[in-house]
Amino acid sequence: MANLRELSKRITSLGKTKQITKTMELVATSRMKKTADRLHATRPYADKLSQILSQVNLAEYVEQFPLLQKREQVKRVAILIVTTNRGLCGAFNASVIRMARDVAQQLTDDGISYELHVIGRKGANALRYMGYEVASKTTNITDWPSFEDARLVAETLQERFLDGTVDELRIVYSNYVSVASQKPVAEMILPMQVEGDEEVTSEYILEPSAEEILENLIPAIINNRIFKALLETAAGEQAARRVAMKNATDNAEEIKRLLTRSYNRARQAKITQEIAEIVGGAEALN
Repeated sequence: MANLRELSKRITSLGKTKQITKTMELVATSRMKKTADRLHATRPYADKLSQILSQVNLAEYVEQFPLLQKREQVKRVAILIVTTNRGLCGAFNASVIRMARDVAQQLTDDGISYELHVIGRKGANALRYMGYEVASKTTNITDWPSFEDARLVAETLQERFLDGTVDELRIVYSNYVSVASQKPVAEMILPMQVEGDEEVTSEYILEPSAEEILENLIPAIINNRIFKALLETAAGEQAARRVAMKNATDNAEEIKRLLTRSYNRARQAKITQEIAEIVGGAEALN
């Protein structure tokens, strides 16, 4: 039979643990709503921009803009992996890292080298522990990422693409589907996908000119895609942490209930034993 003092300490400890996980669940719920609202507010812009670009024939501008040019032979690929700085969010980071490793393995099988650029302390530490070489890591992005954060990351990787160090840029992050679902995805960022269809379904009046617009628009689109990945990750992190902390709270409550039952049984058995000893001693005296 377990010691009553030991059971009492474990019950008290579980009660404190439950308070902590419950508090973290409430904090994650509050942050999740804010980050999700911000994500939903930015999605229409990205969706509309993609819709417009799909109706514009960019193939005729490929020669003028290097960010649109597909290399004849892909020798090296940069993989941007977006994770979090903090843990306690279940398998959120593990799923992103697993997909990034699959992408890296596929490139290796195809005879293509790669370099890893990681956003988030958890991803960088995990990959280094697994034996991967991390070319760069960014750990100063908070739960509230800004467009400037995305721009700084994008500019560095664009320079590597333009100077020929890498031939492609791919991004791996977790797409926020719902509170209970975050799906890891891998997307091509550079070169920008260009549709070669000459049939344009809509006509646009471009002012001042298509060349001047695209000169500023193409880098902005790349920045926006990375920014969207940061927002998706921020919202997904809070949702995953909320679910993880809720599960931890429920488990602590269940274990506490079982330990309380064991404590009551042990206490009752001890009382029964003491009564039996008293009765036995009284009968011996008589």
